[in-house]
Amino acid sequence: LLGKSGKPCCVNRGFGTSTPEHHLCFYSRVIRPLEPKALIYFPGAGNGYMFGYTAEESFALAQRVVQYARNDFPDMPIYIGGFSTWKSQGKPNYEKYKSFEGWLRELAEAVPGCKFLDLDAREEFRTWDIYIEDKIHFNAEGYRLYAEFFREALKDELDQF
Repeated sequence: LLGKSGKPCCVNRGFGTSTPEHHLCFYSRVIRPLEPKALIYFPGAGNGYMFGYTAEESFALAQRVVQYARNDFPDMPIYIGGFSTWKSQGKPNYEKYKSFEGWLRELAEAVPGCKFLDLDAREEFRTWDIYIEDKIHFNAEGYRLYAEFFREALKDELDQF
């Protein structure tokens, strides 16, 4: 993403197939040294389930990541991202995904300076047309919409760069 100046202003430190435990483990090496001006954090529950974590365990670890960030950077905006739970409708873990996302929303409301990013609230993210064959990752149009979503959600931060 580009800031108001036209220069890139975001560092993507995301890594695939990670769990909130990985995020917590690598926080001191991946996030803290950057001294970020804002943190966009997508804990996600799906990878946790694949590694044997319950929703409760994944959430407890995600809470700690958010608390570390809040303690290290008291005035930094933190954005906690939801995920596309609609894709899981009718699947065994659907209720767990919905619960996990609800807990993330409550966490964002409880932590000062936090906001919840709700992908499910946007109709354009509720179609298979924007995903590649794996039904997990976006295609080019999906990533375009995703970038647009972030430009809108992070407008205040982007205006500072």
